[in-house]
Amino acid sequence: MFSFDLNSINSALADSGRPISGVDFSGKSLKLDSAQDAQPIVDAINACPDLQYLTLTGNTLGVSAAQAIAKALEHHPELKIARFSDMFTGRMKTEIPPALAALGDGMITAGARLSVLDLSDNAFGPIGVEGLAKLLQSDVCSELEELRLNNNGLGITGGRLLANALAARPRKLKIFIAGRNRLENDGAKALANVFQNMDTLEEVAMPQNGIYHVGVTALSRAFSHNSRLAALNLNDNTVGAKGAEAIAAALVNLKNLKSINFGDCLLKSKGAKALAKAFKDNSLLLESLDLSHNEIGREACMDVVDAITALPDSADRLSRVVLAGNSLGGASNKKIMRDKLGASAELSDGEGSEDEYVTDSESEHSGSEGEGEEGEGSQNSEDSATEDAQHLDDSHSNITLDTSGVEEVETDVGRFLQQPSLDNLMKLGANATDVIDAHLQSIKDPSDSIRAYVEATLCVSGLSDQSAKAMDLSQQMYQLLIKRAGETHAASWLLANTVLTHLKLIKSEDKSPTIRWSLPPCYVSLARCIGAPYFPAALRDTLLFFAAAKKTTMPCVEVLFR
Repeated sequence: MFSFDLNSINSALADSGRPISGVDFSGKSLKLDSAQDAQPIVDAINACPDLQYLTLTGNTLGVSAAQAIAKALEHHPELKIARFSDMFTGRMKTEIPPALAALGDGMITAGARLSVLDLSDNAFGPIGVEGLAKLLQSDVCSELEELRLNNNGLGITGGRLLANALAARPRKLKIFIAGRNRLENDGAKALANVFQNMDTLEEVAMPQNGIYHVGVTALSRAFSHNSRLAALNLNDNTVGAKGAEAIAAALVNLKNLKSINFGDCLLKSKGAKALAKAFKDNSLLLESLDLSHNEIGREACMDVVDAITALPDSADRLSRVVLAGNSLGGASNKKIMRDKLGASAELSDGEGSEDEYVTDSESEHSGSEGEGEEGEGSQNSEDSATEDAQHLDDSHSNITLDTSGVEEVETDVGRFLQQPSLDNLMKLGANATDVIDAHLQSIKDPSDSIRAYVEATLCVSGLSDQSAKAMDLSQQMYQLLIKRAGETHAASWLLANTVLTHLKLIKSEDKSPTIRWSLPPCYVSLARCIGAPYFPAALRDTLLFFAAAKKTTMPCVEVLFR
């Protein structure tokens, strides 16, 4: 849930010496589809002579509404803070990039210089970063200090795209937030390469990203170049002992670190001991530490407590120390810890509870750690493979049609879908569209059905340059596709995503489609129907947005803009 952060705004605008002013439409749950829907926001922007911040959190913007707001932003070079979190609820994922691109273009035209950009809780995935890249690479973000991309579903590919966009120019980021994004090791390593060339980071939060010790090690090396780092949150990643050792090595250069959250990171005793030693050796002035639920044994827990309370001011300095969910030993051990930690101690999950998590073995020997590290290593060998495989070069010449979900029998339709030649299409007769429709109607799963209709449509469209009849049938197939997709619950996103991947305008996030249709005639056929009344406006705008980005690499898309 969004909370209006006045302190952040004050900080971002502190150097201006101006009274804070801006437009805030947060939490109004407005559904803004058209330019007319967005008019109240446009009017508010136009009426604000010194628009230092714009907050649109908690509303939902379509492409046309975003374009209208962007037009108003063109007159406000003074804009410093853009809070656009939770702004696309209920939208097709493919609607978001053009909407983001429009808002970015408005700020670019204005010549704005943002210090804060918040796009959290917008599930736009990797393709959303494509709509954001131009903005991040522009002068608008040349002075960006705070970037929040929490819960955006970036994945490995999105992490790499984000890193590429950030690496386009020197950065002065102070705050980087990117939790719950499935970045995994490769995404983390890509971002680490960016962080390594900065020395300004003060807060980094990357919880719940499926990062293992390989990615954590890369991040640790990058953090060592950012001596101002004061807060680090890697909660719910598998840091493990190896990752903890890498972080411990970096702490030599992180004397300003005040807050660490490594809860649910499978540190175990070996990792906790490595951190404890580094805390003590470097006289780290921690104020908050979360090592909860890490399968740490009682001796290692005591080492941590001893390390962070070694300096005489610890009682006044420590505000929160969380060790709940580890093996803390008996009541006497806990009393010692509480006496040392004072009011900062959080040793139990439940209020007043004295029961703590106990590992299978209380042994502090390396053997108890080896099992965890082995599991970590085996996972590490696979954690990036699946998504990486999805993004291999898909420019294949001899590949077969993916007809998953279609029961292929030895029929004329089955042969055509397997071998989409003009002869096989003509064998379906004058009512080929009806014959294909009857063949595909048996598919019940919505995603399988939409994929099958898209593939059948493109099989026909790919032949549209070979005869007038094929062109006519391809136009009929597009109408049929739109009709059948409209009968499927929540089909808008499925349809757009499937058409985009099968026309090679974006890469698939799941299983890459295999194609045997010729793309140039497919685009010619699409150009003939994309402006038809039955063709959904949102789908049309999305296709044109992604096609525009491919003009230089796919000349065949030009026909859509004639």
